[in-house]
Amino acid sequence: MSFFGEKVLPTKINLIKLKSELTILQRIRKVLEEKRDVLILYIRQLSEEYRNTYEDAAKKLMEAYRLFYSGLSTTGINQVEAFMEEVEPSTRVNIDTRVLFAVKVFDIDLLKASIPPLPGSIARQSPILLEARKKLVDALEAYLKVVETEYILRSLLDELKSTQRQINTLDNAIIPTTEQNIKYIRLVLDDRMREEVTRLKMIKQRIEKTRRM
Repeated sequence: MSFFGEKVLPTKINLIKLKSELTILQRIRKVLEEKRDVLILYIRQLSEEYRNTYEDAAKKLMEAYRLFYSGLSTTGINQVEAFMEEVEPSTRVNIDTRVLFAVKVFDIDLLKASIPPLPGSIARQSPILLEARKKLVDALEAYLKVVETEYILRSLLDELKSTQRQINTLDNAIIPTTEQNIKYIRLVLDDRMREEVTRLKMIKQRIEKTRRM
């Protein structure tokens, strides 16, 4: 393709080629525009989902901490700290990838089997701490969803910016340059055609004049 003021030979072959390229470019622009519109719609929906997920995670965490401090007050901080020393840090998450609008995104899931159980001694003494543990797990899952959704949003916003840049490049440079080249070739070919017609007329006139002599 000939872009950005590149000189093109004013031939019929190049005219046909450029017209075909222009059709393809216009189709590409339409596809990009449709992609941009779908991205905008999905980002808006995902933004609302992100806000709701964040609020839900914050509520779950507040409830978990409320129960934890309540259990702490009845069990005693020294005893809870002693129990905590028995717990091994083993919680893990699983991260999978998928493609969304040609963008690689992550799905993050908590591996519940990796969450260490409370020591049996504290479980027997404080059902409130058991409930707090359950609420903390729920809050952790909710915050992992927040992280996942935020990452997807950032990735889609980057893709939206990239798509808009591509549309702008087509609108402001590539398509206008192609149209300008087509117009230039048409003008040159039209001038040649007029010159050829004039030349043929002159030849015809000379032939007729010769015949009359």
